[in-house]
Amino acid sequence: MPLRELSPPREPAARPALTLVLLHHAGGSSRGFGPLLPHLPRAWRVLGVDLPGRFLDRDGARCRTAEEAVAHVHREVRDELAAPYAVFGHSMGALLAYELVRRLEDEGTGPDWLGVSGSLAPHLRPARRDLVLRHARLPTAGLPDALAHRAARAVREDLRLIDGYTPAPGPPLRAPLAVFGGTDDPLAPAALLDDWTAYARPPASYHLWPGGHFFLFDHAESVCARMAEVPAL
Repeated sequence: MPLRELSPPREPAARPALTLVLLHHAGGSSRGFGPLLPHLPRAWRVLGVDLPGRFLDRDGARCRTAEEAVAHVHREVRDELAAPYAVFGHSMGALLAYELVRRLEDEGTGPDWLGVSGSLAPHLRPARRDLVLRHARLPTAGLPDALAHRAARAVREDLRLIDGYTPAPGPPLRAPLAVFGGTDDPLAPAALLDDWTAYARPPASYHLWPGGHFFLFDHAESVCARMAEVPAL
């Protein structure tokens, strides 16, 4: 199930105040955003998109490039994006979110805002693979060996996807851009996050919390409160 409905069920006629699309980190899945869900506004519809071929999705054709991954996400969400909506990605998901929003803006259907978390700007080289693996959050505890192996394989293949990523030239985004980071993140150092400025037409907003690469799960309530404020920042 590549597209997941993460928000609680609502009345069919109830129009969400915002549809939020969440894109996961390397080796992860949309289930990893679970700590955020209780703190997001209940009037929002929250969707998660999983890249294919991970965990129980044995038959999904894995994405070999960032372009394939963005095309996959676009296919999954394009019919679900009734305005207003926003896109938020963490780590690898931040780069995919940025490329997805570029595509949607080219189609004239861009979001109300984009949130990128735990990621260097697209033109900067990603962190060394050994460093990423050292800080990866692998959901392998308690899993059967076959599933643990599949999770580790997903991390390696996602890292190859990012290793081959090169952003194409293009204008800054029209959507407001909010950059989220951890003060001690070794993969996306806070001192380098300002480089996202070049990708934003309205000035980007920057938001930092104590912690490392997965700071957002340690500060779920305040991160979600800041997300709810983004359109007004």
